[in-house]
Amino acid sequence: MVKGSAYTYLRGMRCLLFVCVVANADPDPEPVHAGTQPLPPVNAGAPTLHQESDGRRAVRGCSIDEKCARPQDLLREIEVQMFPPPGANNPWIDERTVGSKIEARRPRAVKKPSELRPDAPWLDQLELPDLPVVWSQKLVDYLVFYRDDPRGRSIMESWLTAQGRYREMILGYLRKAHLPQDLLYVAMIESGYDPDDTSYAGALGLWQFMPEGGRIYGMREDRWVDERRDPYRSTIAQMDYFADLMQRFGDWHIALAAFNAGYGAVLRSVARYNTNDYYQLCELENGLPWETCLYTPKIFAAAIVGHNRAVFGYDKIKETPAERWDDVTVPMSVSLSVIARASGAQEADIKRLNPQLRRGRTPPGETAYVVRVPAGAKAEFARRLADMQSDWAGALRKLNDIKEGEVEGGTILVVPKITAEQRDKNRAKARASLHTSGVDQKPGEALLVAIPDKDATVAGKKRVFYRVVGGDTLADVAKALGISRADLATWNAIDPAANLQPKMVLVAWVAPSFDADKARVVLLDEAQLQIVTRGSAEHLDVSEARTGRVRTEYTAQGKEKLADVAKRFGLGSHDLARINRISYDTVLEKGQKIIVYEVADANRSKRAEEQAKKTPRGHRGKVTGTRAEHTASGTPDDNDGPVTRPSHDE
Repeated sequence: MVKGSAYTYLRGMRCLLFVCVVANADPDPEPVHAGTQPLPPVNAGAPTLHQESDGRRAVRGCSIDEKCARPQDLLREIEVQMFPPPGANNPWIDERTVGSKIEARRPRAVKKPSELRPDAPWLDQLELPDLPVVWSQKLVDYLVFYRDDPRGRSIMESWLTAQGRYREMILGYLRKAHLPQDLLYVAMIESGYDPDDTSYAGALGLWQFMPEGGRIYGMREDRWVDERRDPYRSTIAQMDYFADLMQRFGDWHIALAAFNAGYGAVLRSVARYNTNDYYQLCELENGLPWETCLYTPKIFAAAIVGHNRAVFGYDKIKETPAERWDDVTVPMSVSLSVIARASGAQEADIKRLNPQLRRGRTPPGETAYVVRVPAGAKAEFARRLADMQSDWAGALRKLNDIKEGEVEGGTILVVPKITAEQRDKNRAKARASLHTSGVDQKPGEALLVAIPDKDATVAGKKRVFYRVVGGDTLADVAKALGISRADLATWNAIDPAANLQPKMVLVAWVAPSFDADKARVVLLDEAQLQIVTRGSAEHLDVSEARTGRVRTEYTAQGKEKLADVAKRFGLGSHDLARINRISYDTVLEKGQKIIVYEVADANRSKRAEEQAKKTPRGHRGKVTGTRAEHTASGTPDDNDGPVTRPSHDE
């Protein structure tokens, strides 16, 4: 979420929105090896430029021996070093290989986190947050980074300092919504508690709402006001968003992933890979974005640091004071400068308290608009505003009142009463729909079902398939099939704590005498299914063929930006980033191989049609790459928007 030139503002102040890290010189310069051509002699040494340190500091925003960046931007650079995206050097590295066992690949189960970092025994003594911690390698590496690395300490110090500004408010609403208190740290990772933070994709505010998400959750967005920047209103909206994600996914690991990547993208991955396990999806090609696989452990790490400040050495931090304000109303459109004078405050204070006001004034045509003034200023505000009215009333211009095209809630839908005959027909259609509404499925094609191992058997049992519908739980399905909840989760390699999602297909081994009709369970007809091993070559090939595309291998001819390669095939850099689990700003080295999805049949799907239109004319209708070998990873999920923050309404 780079802001670019907006953050090169010549402030003089050192660490308000920026974090400054001392750049360490390399103590061991690279030696000159035998056979290396020495530099040619020169007649004079390089000139010494007598620069003004204060002037350069004003230009840089920090001292010349420091690196200035927002904590979020600096951390991203470091993450690429700490957790290189798979395929950065060799796209076929072993860590991406998923076997055909029934059990899912998850973080190695450990009793103590020090088993993952034997050099950090202090990990075993940490107080844990009220979020369900799964000890993964990334999580413990983040913790060591925030404790022992100067860069990590500088980032965390800036975040914890800023946290005081809105902590009380956020925690109050989390308690009211009966949500985990440590979701406070989502705002830390999203914005560093800065309501003015803006992403390249258009996300705004403490919680980085996209425009559509803001509208869904009731935040006003128009020419005059954008309430996504309002820390108060956006926090109220975020509580509902958190609750909705948890209602949908039932597990905070994948729910937070959905907050980061967009819940639509996560649901597509769940449907195509047929697993709701966050950690397994992170192991699969194009299962979840690389950034999203860092996102959940990063939040958990921040929460653990917050609970153990003394252990990490942050117990002496002096936090930014909490924002305090009074609410007042204005009778008509008023500039912030007038509000500042009436409240006896600086205009900068009024802007800070009202970041949702986009144009330096309250909206025109609205009476009794509520604004915030510094705490204690309310009593005198009304009197002073009346005294000053003559200064601004005559200067107001006639402005158009922009009317919103919002759809009102509460609409009542009336449906006709149906006959028993029609009800039977509807049930027959619903049963048929179970076999014909798969992802990218066309009439006459079998329903594609990906399971951990298509050849697995259980002695003395028969295999059945059940398709999940809305409201199903793992316990309910297991009970209906007469099996244990644990076995059902194991056979499908899914997370037993997460919610089932409609269109998932569960495989189970039941007693030979099991009668589906008596149990009132509708099972799928295996003769109408195409069963594949999840992540296998067969799975990848069939899945892509159903979109009208072919999965091929591309070899870089030299240094090439991922975005440039993507354009040749009608894709975006974010598409290729997800497919190959690398960063969208990767620069490929000569000879480096990546996976590309090429259009073979533009008429097969809307996705293929759109990609074909974006493909340069010379490449349309041609499959130019070599068919890719199986990497035991992933399922296609392209054109879903930016990795860092797509629209949450997908």
